[in-house]
Amino acid sequence: MTTEADNKLAKTFTAIMSRVRENEPLIHCMTHAITMNDSANAILAVGASPTMASHPKEVEEITAAADSLVVNLGNINEERLQAMKIAGARAYALGLPILLDAVGAACSTLRLEYARAFIEANHPGIIKGNSSEIRALCGLPSHAHGVDAGAADAITGMDLARAAEPFAEYARGQHTVLLITGAMDLVTDGTHTIGVTNGTPMLGRLTGTGCMVGALAGAWYSSGDAFAAAALGTVYMGLAGEVAAKDNPGLGTFHMHLLDALGSLTAEQVVQGMKIVYA
Repeated sequence: MTTEADNKLAKTFTAIMSRVRENEPLIHCMTHAITMNDSANAILAVGASPTMASHPKEVEEITAAADSLVVNLGNINEERLQAMKIAGARAYALGLPILLDAVGAACSTLRLEYARAFIEANHPGIIKGNSSEIRALCGLPSHAHGVDAGAADAITGMDLARAAEPFAEYARGQHTVLLITGAMDLVTDGTHTIGVTNGTPMLGRLTGTGCMVGALAGAWYSSGDAFAAAALGTVYMGLAGEVAAKDNPGLGTFHMHLLDALGSLTAEQVVQGMKIVYA
């Protein structure tokens, strides 16, 4: 049954998708070599334009020309740490939408400390990560398996409001939106919380799909509020995965079909296919 909350999100999603297609916003997506190509193609697929600059001597200038900034801590190196600090400061000074994808923050002290410093300095409107990464940011026990979330940290829909409360408290304190990926994705700004159950297990078997969610949410964030952008990022990727997984393709075919789906999903398909649980 469609609820008033569903109708409100549907209208917001439709408006954001339309604005991105119409305006082709420039998204400065500072990610890593493992996922750079897929993230750029995901941004292009939904109608935005990616720039992936990461040299410390050019990122300030390129960030100033962008409509939003996505910073991803995956496969980190010293040059990108420096460049992201410069880009973050410039984006914050200009009031640009900022998304931080805290990849590896639960398995690397370097990344966890860097993420906390970046958040303190630049106040990203969206902070993304898997459940283990976000638990680490929140100061909670986490059980990461490398850069993947540990099974003990999974979020379930049994009592979504209760499961979300530590994350909601952190979101309120940081005045941000948390986008937490998993079998059930969770989005909270501390006041409003939703779970998203769109997706397929095949997304978890393909490198970089989580980073693509961050890239998509950063693209939507250029043209809408942080909560809606985060929610649309995970709904859209989940739906694209469902479409790509039809007829049980192998991973290579699934990868190809995923890009096809990212470029072809309509607002009507998103509205009709979104699977949202309200806390």
